[in-house]
Amino acid sequence: MAIITTYPFKKAPLNKEDEIIISDFVSNPKLKTKTTNLKAVSSFNNVSFDFTQGVPSAVWNITHNLDKYPSVTVVNESKQVMIGNIQYIDKDNITITFSAAFSGYAYLN
Repeated sequence: MAIITTYPFKKAPLNKEDEIIISDFVSNPKLKTKTTNLKAVSSFNNVSFDFTQGVPSAVWNITHNLDKYPSVTVVNESKQVMIGNIQYIDKDNITITFSAAFSGYAYLN
């Protein structure tokens, strides 16, 4: 199991610049100790994509290139959450089908 701690030792990092030391020498002797900070860790896999559907449509095809199956929130022009059928084509493409055409925004993360 990996050992994760901060330097100087704290029960939890206090700010994003605190150094974090990571080591897994027990289960993997070839792994060297690594250092990072919360700012760097928080950026891992924390990507999102905002999509604008400017022309009203009942089917939205979105290419997001996030290389994952993201969570999706859709809102109309009035910022009301809209419910649609989300189909994950692959890790970079989704299709959302609605019962009526409208324009709005899709937020993927």
